[in-house]
Amino acid sequence: MTEEEKKGFLIHLVVYILVNAVLIAINFIYSPDAIWFFYPLLGWGTGITAHYLNAVHWMERDLKKKETKAEYRVRESIRK
Repeated sequence: MTEEEKKGFLIHLVVYILVNAVLIAINFIYSPDAIWFFYPLLGWGTGITAHYLNAVHWMERDLKKKETKAEYRVRESIRK
């Protein structure tokens, strides 16, 4: 994961936290009898999770596969 991708994810995460904190406050101040804040929290949380998995987890796994293939090619070239 590049520094730019890390920065993008962290910005997304900070905005998610701040906006949802405001939505929770609005919900409890203006309509405490109808709890609705968790809908955007869960929906956006799914997006954050996908962003993390795409930017961090899967990229690391792809890098590991590439490293393994490169090591295999080097070992094969040494054998020849």
